[in-house]
Amino acid sequence: MQSARKKPAGGALASDVIDRVSRAWGESLFYQAQLDGPAPDRLGHQPIDPYEPDAELGDAILRGRLSISAQTVDCYGDLERLWELAGREGPLHDFMHQFLWLRHLARFGVRAKEPATRLARAWFDAHERWSPDGWAPYTTGERLIQLCCHGQLVLAAGDALWRSRVLSSMARQTRHLARAGHRAGTAYERLMTATALTVAALSLPGCEAASEKGLELLRRELRLQIRPDGGHISRNPSRQLELVVRLQMVLKALEAQRLTPPGFLKHIVGRAAAHAQLFRAGDGKLAVFNGGTEDDGGALVAALRSVEQDVEPSGFARHSGFQRLEAARGVVIADVGAARGGAIASNAYQSGASFHFSSGRSRIVVNCGSGDQMPGEWPAALRLAAAHSTVSVDPPAAAGQLFRGAVITHRRAEEQRGQLLEIERAFAGEGSAGQGLTHLRRFYLASRGDDLRGEDRLSRAAPAIGGIWKLRFHLHPGVKASLARDASSVILALPNKEGWRFRANTDAVALEKSVYCGAGGRPQATEQIVITPPAAAGLEGAAPRDIVVKWSFRRMDGV
Repeated sequence: MQSARKKPAGGALASDVIDRVSRAWGESLFYQAQLDGPAPDRLGHQPIDPYEPDAELGDAILRGRLSISAQTVDCYGDLERLWELAGREGPLHDFMHQFLWLRHLARFGVRAKEPATRLARAWFDAHERWSPDGWAPYTTGERLIQLCCHGQLVLAAGDALWRSRVLSSMARQTRHLARAGHRAGTAYERLMTATALTVAALSLPGCEAASEKGLELLRRELRLQIRPDGGHISRNPSRQLELVVRLQMVLKALEAQRLTPPGFLKHIVGRAAAHAQLFRAGDGKLAVFNGGTEDDGGALVAALRSVEQDVEPSGFARHSGFQRLEAARGVVIADVGAARGGAIASNAYQSGASFHFSSGRSRIVVNCGSGDQMPGEWPAALRLAAAHSTVSVDPPAAAGQLFRGAVITHRRAEEQRGQLLEIERAFAGEGSAGQGLTHLRRFYLASRGDDLRGEDRLSRAAPAIGGIWKLRFHLHPGVKASLARDASSVILALPNKEGWRFRANTDAVALEKSVYCGAGGRPQATEQIVITPPAAAGLEGAAPRDIVVKWSFRRMDGV
């Protein structure tokens, strides 16, 4: 789910003019007439939604008290008021108008029919014809997917006139998408809108012609957005998973119509599924990188069915920039790439050389996740390097001068005793402080998976850098950490009853508060291991030098 985008202040006048023109065109009788066509009398195909409904969220919807991201509303039993309380933009608006509530209500079966129908009827009463609030291309596509997957909950609760009204509106929305789908806001929204248009058109009798436009848009966007290794340009594992699931829906909808899927589609869905497999952690969910979440284990299992049986699982995504080390119960997933637009672009995650580490089903080292669903400074804060398990500088603004223009290289070697991964980032920087700076990070995972050793080396670090760098290891909320008396090690107790010890070759090791937004979208309190420079590291007049920190995570025997 994605929050509504706010318009920049400088373009407010132009945006207002565009909105007025769009409203006039959408509400015109001429455009409304273009959406007329055959009215389906049934759903010809019902796609399967592999995402697990949230029972707690579904119960909250039934009670009319909803908390979506930072928004909490209570309609006190008057469910129809939820549309008014959702407002004109934001996560709650998207949740309601995309009909995501249908997925969670469907879990309750007969009990949810009447409340779901009340919510649906209120929407159709207000937005059955084109409206700027509810008919944006991406929003319309997501609503159609939910109605195709879970619409029987609503259709079965009414009479023939109600069924006809819902199905006719779905057909009109599908024809609207065939004309407006290419105008979805972001690249990813255009891609998902193309899949929604194709699935809906193939699921509604009489709308099959619109599927050709959906496949045409899908072909174009896949060519622009999917890298040769199957990864999406966002480098977001959750988006990768959602894309694979949606492409699977397209394939099955084509098969249901006894149509031969385009050759490009089967090829891409196989590569995209193999890429999603790279992010699978020991608990069966996704590692958290670049705005993604742990996501849904059931959906991941469904997505991996598209991986071709004769394709060996790859531990390396060359074009997307990820490496995976796996030994026994230990899994390390490292970011060895760079975001589009540069590592310090305002909308990019500064995740270079960050990593995820887990043992069995227990996550140990994580990244903080996404703040896009949170208000205020959350989104920007969780994009910073300090929100990732990597090296950062304090204050964060200094990253703009020091970590600019990174050239990233990486090397990997394997032997019987373990696996080695080296990531080197060379920065152009600005001014004398950043020129020539390199960050070399080494990982060595022993073959038994019980020993992860690392080294971080800042080469040719100027005095200005020597006093402001920090090395962070964000811990999963399930890990209980305590600082040892030697001040250079930390004892970690995992949910799976394993005990681990973190050590470093410095006594400047501390435990600090952190936050984790990788599960459920809400911040969870957790801790982070932080290594800071020695007190005299930033002395003026000192020559550039190398800063070397060695560290390790080792499982403790007998715990």
